[in-house]
Amino acid sequence: MFLKRYKNLYKFKPYFAKYKSQTILLVICMIIASSMGMVLAYLMSEQLSAISNINISKMVKSTVFILVAVLVHHTTWFFWDKISAIIGNKVANDIRNDIFSNALSTQYQIIKNNSTGYYIERLNDDTNEISFFVQNVYGTLVDVATNFTFLIIIFFLNWQCGLFFSIGLIVLYFLDVLKIKVELKHTKKIKVLSERLNSKMTEAIRGIKDIKGLGIKNEVCMINGEISKQLAVKNTKMKVDVTLLERLRTFCQWAIDCSLVFLCAFWLFPTGQIDVLVILIIFNYKSLMYDTIGFFSKLKGYYVQGDFKAQRILEVLNDDIKDVFGNNTISNKKSSIKVKNLSFSYGDKKVLKNISLKLKENTATLLIGESGSGKSIFFSLLTKLNPVKNGKIFIDDVDLNNLGEEELTKHISIVNQEPFVFNDTLYNNLRIVKPTATKDEIYTACKNAHIYDEVVSMKDGFNTILAENGSNLSGGQKQRL
Repeated sequence: MFLKRYKNLYKFKPYFAKYKSQTILLVICMIIASSMGMVLAYLMSEQLSAISNINISKMVKSTVFILVAVLVHHTTWFFWDKISAIIGNKVANDIRNDIFSNALSTQYQIIKNNSTGYYIERLNDDTNEISFFVQNVYGTLVDVATNFTFLIIIFFLNWQCGLFFSIGLIVLYFLDVLKIKVELKHTKKIKVLSERLNSKMTEAIRGIKDIKGLGIKNEVCMINGEISKQLAVKNTKMKVDVTLLERLRTFCQWAIDCSLVFLCAFWLFPTGQIDVLVILIIFNYKSLMYDTIGFFSKLKGYYVQGDFKAQRILEVLNDDIKDVFGNNTISNKKSSIKVKNLSFSYGDKKVLKNISLKLKENTATLLIGESGSGKSIFFSLLTKLNPVKNGKIFIDDVDLNNLGEEELTKHISIVNQEPFVFNDTLYNNLRIVKPTATKDEIYTACKNAHIYDEVVSMKDGFNTILAENGSNLSGGQKQRL
């Protein structure tokens, strides 16, 4: 199968296979549209022949048939566009959901090491390229089938002209293939810079408070500006290279046309192998026939670009460094924690070495140490943000690595210095932790956290929209929420 040559793209076949009925309708629409295109090619030659011979009856008849064929063709295209948009958007939604799910199941350290732009680019542009792959390919196949008919008709009218154009089309095809390779080469570099720029912009927006406080707006703008400049240079370079090849292709197309004139003038006309009507029909068809090779090239471009974008998405979907949880639960709920010979390293740097301790239930324990001594790492291991590989942590005598994910989060809560909140209502932010919570439960929890009075004093109370990163709350308010 042709698609198997593009192994990355082929792996997305299951996403489209889920929508078989819509795909079948899409194929039916494609066949009808292609058929009408072929009929139009024949009718146009009949119309031109009738005009040349001043055959009024034939002119009217062929024109009416052309209008009917055009109506059927474009009606079919309308339904084709509608169905392909439905499939494309559903596939995009499925891919995005899988990217989100896989990213959230990936180990925290891996997510932390990747930039924000790494995920944003794959969620947006790359996903759209894959999701509308079928629409682009099927649409181009219709154009190829329609316009290829013109080359076949030219062969029937005059085989010498048909052979001449075939050789010319092969030359144009190889120029288009070269353009596709150049585009892909530049696209790979542009994607890297685009990811960096997206990440820097996201960082700047999220860190705007510190940027303003430190008075480093100009420095941040310079860093972003440099990346943006590099991106602009790469985009310009691609545009120049692609335009050069497109101009060369156009020149070759004109050269083919001029060569055809010489072919007719010095061989076909003198030997009586072609007449004026045939050459008029051929010249009428040649521009449409040239589109055929353009569509062939576009088709190859969809596969090449699609395979590249598929590879980028698979880098996220196939990331096998996932969080691993067990199935055990805690039955003896004393809430004691034991740590035995716990060690952790960042590369060659040893942060924790053979730590052993016991945290008893109903007690407050203070962990003290200088900066970089491993306090934060200890808590990230306790909550499995980092996997426990060297040593053991037990919660009520149950190995942390054997606990189920829900069981772990049910027994351990962390209040960070800068807690994360969603850009949603205050009420919805609280309910996301426990969707079944009643209003009374939420109100009681807020009273216990000494935040209830502050919430109800807000203009919209519990319906107050929290800004991104909770910027309309104080640090203490976020912690208590």
